[in-house]
Amino acid sequence: MVENGGMSNNKALFTIAITDALNEIGDPTLELVDTALMREYRCSIADCLSRPEYLKNILNQIFGYAASTVIIKIKECFGDFGKEKDVKDFLEVLTQNSTSNHMIEK
Repeated sequence: MVENGGMSNNKALFTIAITDALNEIGDPTLELVDTALMREYRCSIADCLSRPEYLKNILNQIFGYAASTVIIKIKECFGDFGKEKDVKDFLEVLTQNSTSNHMIEK
């Protein structure tokens, strides 16, 4: 039962970090991403913790080459939380085969 509570906390922190990153980019960004995730995959940002490829695909569709900049911002918003295994795995998928992967790795 403790593990489930931990997972819920991780999912909540994950969602807050992604939301903050998208809001920092600009007003309509969060709404665009949220709408696209729901339309394409019938999921929310919180669901992307277990399906990072969904968020990656949406970011690439919306931002094209600039998606790498968004991914950098997301990575920054995670801070120390980005060291958690599930978040680390998420970031690995998100940054994989990115057009500017060398910039994201920093």
